[in-house]
Amino acid sequence: MLSAYVSTCLLTIAYDGTHYAGWQRQLGESTVQEALERALTTIFGTRVPVEGSGRTDAGVHAFGQAAHVVLPKPFLLPKLVPALNGNLPDDISVRSVRPAPEGFHARFCAIGKRYVYRCVTSKVRPAVGRGYYHWVRRPLDLQAMRRAGRLLIGRHDFASFATNPGYERKRGTVRTLRHVQIVQRSWGFDLAVQGDGFLYNMVRTIAGTLIDVGSGRRSVDQFGEILRRRDRREAGPTAPACGLYLLSVLYPDPLVKAAACTVPGDPLS
Repeated sequence: MLSAYVSTCLLTIAYDGTHYAGWQRQLGESTVQEALERALTTIFGTRVPVEGSGRTDAGVHAFGQAAHVVLPKPFLLPKLVPALNGNLPDDISVRSVRPAPEGFHARFCAIGKRYVYRCVTSKVRPAVGRGYYHWVRRPLDLQAMRRAGRLLIGRHDFASFATNPGYERKRGTVRTLRHVQIVQRSWGFDLAVQGDGFLYNMVRTIAGTLIDVGSGRRSVDQFGEILRRRDRREAGPTAPACGLYLLSVLYPDPLVKAAACTVPGDPLS
């Protein structure tokens, strides 16, 4: 049986990214990573680094971001979640804490991620909640978007759907997508994707290009050609950050698997 006291642990974190410059700490900016480290400093009286599974950009939200932390001393596991949440702002919440083995790393041990991009389709501009979805002004052909989305499933070079991050990509631009689903909602649709990894702005650019297909600006065949050309200039716009949610991070070992993270009607649940 695992001890109730832990020193290395995996955090599952939800946050509203509206007022943050993303996950990763940045000089002079408010970030989610920094807020967590401040909370841990308050609890332990010394700086405790937090390492996330990866970055999310300014304005992007999360239901299930994952991060690991090596505590400066063993801490009673059931008390860690309330201790952290009592020292975090209202728009960040630690959903769960799980023990992790020595040497575990939230980023390098991850085997996949799940995202959802949320769109509201309406002729009239919505007045409420504009920081939590992308507003599309016209009806879209979801069937055409589904046909185009299926072309992304499998192992491909996704260079056409990635923005230059400003640093060297050590892993290149080849990734594997296992699920690409477009689910109709009463208010619009969700684009849900799962893959072994994602490039900078990849989900948002896929969303923007699929919306082009749905609006008739591009055909399904043209979408497939965009993927094959591996040229970002061929793809559509990068959809706004406000519609993107990190649902969960996937790990191979059930002992350190991030808590199940779902949203109402999550198509991958």
